[in-house]
Amino acid sequence: MKEQQQQDPMKIVMEAFGSFKAAHDEKFNGLQEQADRLEEILNRPLNGTPKAEVSQPNRFAVTVQGKKIPVLGREDRLASYFRPQPSNGDQEWSLSGFVRNSMGLGHNNSVLERGSATVPEFLASQIIDSIRANNTLIKSGALTLPLDGKTAIGRIDTDPIAYAHVEGISDISESLPVFSPIVLDPEMIAVQIPLSVEIVADSANLDLLLRTSIAAAVAKKLDTLGITALLADANIPESAAGEDTETWSGLIAAAGSHIAADGDWPKAVISNAADYTKRISQLAGDGHWISKPPELLPMSDLFTSSMTAGKSIMGSFEKGLLLGMRQELRLEVVRWHQAASASHLLVAYMRGAFYTVQPKALYRQLKVVV
Repeated sequence: MKEQQQQDPMKIVMEAFGSFKAAHDEKFNGLQEQADRLEEILNRPLNGTPKAEVSQPNRFAVTVQGKKIPVLGREDRLASYFRPQPSNGDQEWSLSGFVRNSMGLGHNNSVLERGSATVPEFLASQIIDSIRANNTLIKSGALTLPLDGKTAIGRIDTDPIAYAHVEGISDISESLPVFSPIVLDPEMIAVQIPLSVEIVADSANLDLLLRTSIAAAVAKKLDTLGITALLADANIPESAAGEDTETWSGLIAAAGSHIAADGDWPKAVISNAADYTKRISQLAGDGHWISKPPELLPMSDLFTSSMTAGKSIMGSFEKGLLLGMRQELRLEVVRWHQAASASHLLVAYMRGAFYTVQPKALYRQLKVVV
């Protein structure tokens, strides 16, 4: 009897453990079933339309300031390849500190001999990332190539012709691809920012203000220059008949024209802001909103005031468009630019431009063909 009583606690523990294990297994199996169902839903076509594929073009790498950097996709960050070096003190450098020191408003109240500086590489890369994040063409998928000087790359203008061969018959002709060089030598983009002594001395967030405004201004200018070049590029196929930029049916018609010319189904489209607004505000006869057609769901629908009304650019921007960006960002302070108003002038300048590298990967939609 005594031995039986001594075994009871062990039996109790084992039974409790068995109950816990059974409950744990049941819960785990339930969670696994939910995970399997979720995976099935995520991989299921939406209304018959396959999910948008993440484009991973073959990217080559370049060497900038001794660092090997791949061509940057939309989600990549240049700052990942440039880190502050604790040994050289670059991490203490800031735009606001440079401006204040140049104006004699720093902690030591000294004025720099020359009010100019090259922004340290890690900070310049962060500003370039901010520029890219605010740029519509980069949002569409265009790649970025960091540059440390004038660079030439090749473009395929004509593919070779492939032949089906029959044994014993001379039916294969010579066919050479046509390549052409693209010289990447972007022009300067400059920003002038008047700064009063009071603003510089009193603004605790001056560094953020300068970085944000410089990035926004350069991003906007790059947008304008890039889109203007795309609209003028005679090598980009365009509408042969009117394809309305204000309607979903017009957008589908343009995409259809693009694939009819052996292009891929467009991954992105950039429209004028007014055309975009009219397109998404379409009403059916009974007054309900006309939603985006399923075939267009994988397509990024972007807008900008830099695009001309009645026109849009669509296609695979990661194949067709490249931003060449010099790493160097320069700053200069012109002291007492407006002496009467106690105002100085900050000048920021860098070099960057968009280049069309594969025109047939893009398509220009026209509402009215002239």
